[in-house]
Amino acid sequence: MIYYRTSSGEMITEATIKKRYSRALADKHGGRTHFVCEGCGEKAHHNDHTIARARCKIIGKAELIYDPDNFVNSCAECHANWENFKTGKYLDANNVTERMMFLKMNDPEGYNIRITLTES
Repeated sequence: MIYYRTSSGEMITEATIKKRYSRALADKHGGRTHFVCEGCGEKAHHNDHTIARARCKIIGKAELIYDPDNFVNSCAECHANWENFKTGKYLDANNVTERMMFLKMNDPEGYNIRITLTES
């Protein structure tokens, strides 16, 4: 069985992560089924992680996967813009300041990579 480290040193499985993420989604959405993209205001279809799930595991902060502050409601375009950050299109999103602050606080290396590689 594979275990992932949290910042407190707890070792958790993928099953635990999924369970906690499902609970966090339910708590954040409170039974709602229609969402507005936090990046542009259009209809949202995605729960978009500011720090990707795989990255959370790599940096030993698996708890960020189910931290509601790490996932936002996004439309497909805003989600793609965040993931394909080198184009710089993510900078136009309404929630870019909040996401970048969260990234800087929780993954300074990822923040610096994003800043360095974003086209001007």
